[in-house]
Amino acid sequence: MTLPSLDTPLPSPKTLFTNARLVGWPAGSYSVLVENGAVTQASSTPIDAGDATVVDLAGLWLAPSLVDWHTHWTKNLIGIRRYSLADLKSAAAVLDAVRARLNDPDYDEDGFFVAVNMRSGEWPDTPALNRLALDAISTSKPICLNFNGHHSYVCNTLGLAFVGFTPETHPDGILYETDAFKLSVALTSRPDADLLDTWSDEMGRHAASLGVTEIVDLEMAFNDIHWQRRFAKGFRGLRVHTGIYPQHLDRALEKGFKTGDVVPGTHGQVTIGPFKLVTDGSLGSATAYCKDPYPNSCNHGLLTHGPDEIDALCLRATRGKLRLAVHAIGDEALRCTLDALESHKSAGYPPLAGSTIEHAQLVDAPEIPRFKELGLVASVQPRHLVDDAELAHCHWPGREDRAYAFKTLHDAGIPLRMGSDCPIAPLQPWEAIACAIARSGGDDEAVFEPQEIIDVETAWKASTSNCRAGIDVGGRADLVVIDKDPLTLDAEGIRRVKVLGTLLGGNWTHKAKGFAA
Repeated sequence: MTLPSLDTPLPSPKTLFTNARLVGWPAGSYSVLVENGAVTQASSTPIDAGDATVVDLAGLWLAPSLVDWHTHWTKNLIGIRRYSLADLKSAAAVLDAVRARLNDPDYDEDGFFVAVNMRSGEWPDTPALNRLALDAISTSKPICLNFNGHHSYVCNTLGLAFVGFTPETHPDGILYETDAFKLSVALTSRPDADLLDTWSDEMGRHAASLGVTEIVDLEMAFNDIHWQRRFAKGFRGLRVHTGIYPQHLDRALEKGFKTGDVVPGTHGQVTIGPFKLVTDGSLGSATAYCKDPYPNSCNHGLLTHGPDEIDALCLRATRGKLRLAVHAIGDEALRCTLDALESHKSAGYPPLAGSTIEHAQLVDAPEIPRFKELGLVASVQPRHLVDDAELAHCHWPGREDRAYAFKTLHDAGIPLRMGSDCPIAPLQPWEAIACAIARSGGDDEAVFEPQEIIDVETAWKASTSNCRAGIDVGGRADLVVIDKDPLTLDAEGIRRVKVLGTLLGGNWTHKAKGFAA
């Protein structure tokens, strides 16, 4: 048998679905024909099956598949295996947990101990978590603990030394922004590539089991190379758009990479994605760059690239035909970004269609019309609003009504796209939709700024592979078979939706146990 070239789209079977209900279409029973990787017919009257395989859905729902618009794929493969400190309420509790698990083989990373997702907003003793406290636990094993958002770490002396820092350069052992990213990239690079690729296959199957067929991978690495290697080893489960960071921009432009270009050796499933620029920090590290200072301080956060750098880098990327994905969490970081992009538009270089502001967690009202006029998309992560509600109350008191302002953005005509930012939140699109339409994690949790709740259809469209409620005739056969119509459900109902099957380009990437297809 001759295998298809890695530069050739995978062949897909001709499939006729019968007795299907279609999300977003008028009520009734439909037949849907899939061939050559596309939906070619959909009708409430019978369709001639011809030589197609017939799948009777018996009243199940057929819908567009789902997308995670913001992932850090490799970091997620590793991060989900690390010990989580998310539920601990003090520095003392964190130190106790590190002592207890320092030598636990389940969390040993070849001699390192790395733990994740501290949320320190209301800790009573935050300064107690420092280099000396971690050195008192171990001077023989590097310890690296990250705060939620991955924009800051606290390390013992050996953890600092791993990336060339010393007690003189970082007396308290805390790394912010660029220094934290240096450590994060170094830690992510440690595991063996074959092991990471095995984990990637597992995560791809997990994503398919949730109905996901597509991701934007914003890993801080030469992503095209890693995905070529994975496809050479047999990975097939997702479409991937790979991000490019400033440190990779020269290489990308020299190679002539443009957003949408197919990465060779990936069956056409991996394309060059956006230019990713991180302009400021995060809420979890109190480094998001804000107009007003953080409470009881002179700290406005950190602008990791000055206005001139934002201007120059975004312009180079836009002129090189790269879509933008600009991380701007604080309101002042957003203002600086919009200033730069407005000047580019005036000079004849508007952002490419589909360019995004990533996170947009704190938005000042005057920026919203500018956001819209630039044609930008708000790429948001609804689970963050639940996880970070306490931090928002702590760090942005009196400004919470402008935080995670999804409805305000949508009502202004700004398109929304939703994702996870995994590993900071799980890759779980159904949970993201539920959080967006309830502003709560369920279980009687408080609702965060209920006036910013969006309706389920808006949240659903912000998550689907075609950005529409229902399937497209003539569109890609990236589809999901589910047991309920999500457009009729509340948040808890969304969380209980069962994915019976997932197709990417007409090929099954997931079939639930007992689903006859």
